[in-house]
Amino acid sequence: MVSLSQLRNLRPSDFEEAAEGWRRVSGAASEAKDRLEKSIVTRLQQGLEGAACDAAVKRLQRLSRNFHYVQVESGLIRTALRGLASELRIAKRKLEDAIADAEAEKFTVKPDGSVHWVSQPELTPLNPEQSTIAGGPRAVLDTDPQRVKAQGYADGIGAAVKDANEADAHYSQTLDRLRANNNLNVTDSDWADTQNDMGALQKSARKYLQGKDIPRGKSPAENAKWWEALSADERADYIALFPAGIGALDRIPSDVRDEANRSVFTETRAAYQTRLDAMPPEPWPKWVSVGGSYASMVQSDEWMAWNNKYHAEEVKAALKGMSAIQNRLNPTTEDDLPKAYLLGFSPEGIGRAIIANGNPDTAHHTAVYVPGTTSNLSGIGEDIKRMTDLWRQSHALADSQEVSTITWLGYDAPQKLGRDSPQSHFADEGAPAFNNFIDGLKTSHESSFRDHLTAIGHSYGTTLIGSAARQGNLNADDVVFAGSPGVQVGKAADLDVPQGHVWNEDADGDAVPEVGRWGHGGSQWKFGGGTAIIPSDDLFGANQMSTDTEGHRHYWNPESRSLKNQAAVVVGQYDKVVTDG
Repeated sequence: MVSLSQLRNLRPSDFEEAAEGWRRVSGAASEAKDRLEKSIVTRLQQGLEGAACDAAVKRLQRLSRNFHYVQVESGLIRTALRGLASELRIAKRKLEDAIADAEAEKFTVKPDGSVHWVSQPELTPLNPEQSTIAGGPRAVLDTDPQRVKAQGYADGIGAAVKDANEADAHYSQTLDRLRANNNLNVTDSDWADTQNDMGALQKSARKYLQGKDIPRGKSPAENAKWWEALSADERADYIALFPAGIGALDRIPSDVRDEANRSVFTETRAAYQTRLDAMPPEPWPKWVSVGGSYASMVQSDEWMAWNNKYHAEEVKAALKGMSAIQNRLNPTTEDDLPKAYLLGFSPEGIGRAIIANGNPDTAHHTAVYVPGTTSNLSGIGEDIKRMTDLWRQSHALADSQEVSTITWLGYDAPQKLGRDSPQSHFADEGAPAFNNFIDGLKTSHESSFRDHLTAIGHSYGTTLIGSAARQGNLNADDVVFAGSPGVQVGKAADLDVPQGHVWNEDADGDAVPEVGRWGHGGSQWKFGGGTAIIPSDDLFGANQMSTDTEGHRHYWNPESRSLKNQAAVVVGQYDKVVTDG
């Protein structure tokens, strides 16, 4: 219980000083995690190999994960203390204002919060000394005007004390939750529980911070205006309390989005792993034979009931994709890959994942790759690898300039060939998000030089890029298409990039362009023109890059001409691009 005297003597700054201490703890944990990942683990991997080295790396990665947990939980404690300080400061100010107003009217406020006054003798001749408390009785006909004023002040004092007690109650419950087990191992269950900690604090701190204040559906410029208006403490509190909302904001710095999304990712992965571990054993056999002479294999009733109840296949698929993301987020010395930045993540639906190799805010050259049909969280590993291979090839040509390559699974890609892939709505619905992402990259760039950005699409991803140009302004310097079934426009000039900066690859044995043109090809009527025109057609006007790969999925084979041509475009060395004809 917070008494009136305690509230009067309270110093909210004491809680803010404690919050600052927890900020330092969180910062120290973050620095320790980064040092482990960037220095100790990578140097160990560079200098040693074998079972002992692998075991040491595994232990150090576990320690890094523990430091990350300390960082996140300490951030929540800091935010809780700042929220408590804010609400107590408001309650204290309300109390001080009520007391000051009462005393200005010659009332006396007693230590218990009652308000005392002396009435005019002719109004209360028998008992001129009067007092009242918050919520005191009100007479229907009261001849003493002072009583009405006194009651108002008493109610104001009572309301201030009530507010302080409510804040004390809900924040104390939340802070009591933020306790770690007294051991050296942070488990998946511990990480999963941080989501509950965060949810509890969001309820407690709703008067201090609200998720609805984070921009949603706004332009990158509006996002930046909101973010830049916040103080450093407010930014830290939003990251701690609403990491998913902050991590989704285009235009704010990439290192901020990375920090927020890593928190969401680690908590989500732990929660999914905890769900999987809690499932009863998978029924066996999964497949049974039916049909007698014309037997076929179908899933057993027991297995289907188990899977429908626990969503096991869905959980396993999501964990497969999260494992691929974690493998890229882990520190590595392989080919000197740069730090990975997690610029977007969600397991909902088919999933979302935006992973950058290198910081696009400081890169001279940035490439954003949009995957196509059947892309989802479960299969994100292949798309991540394509962009790490492109980064290596581009970095080799970049003459010491920084390069960032980004896998952008930021839309609901078609999942079924034949059923979904001919439909345009997947591209049309995803294109605005792609435009916002590109605009955010261009405007958040920190360097004084003009950055160079290339949009790369594969298969249906090219259709999305075309839709982005058709619907808005595609803020790219170059566009590269690979295996394109059509981009909804009939000529390169409609793609918002400078003339001569649309590039296309169509490998031998890739059937998708010819089949897809009837669903996504564009039209034009200059020089004869026509319909169902795709980037592989001369009439479209793209630069046709030479390929030495075959089929639809191999445009990013390491050391291939197909990949080297893309890399030359990414770093703006157009003279090194090999074209057909």
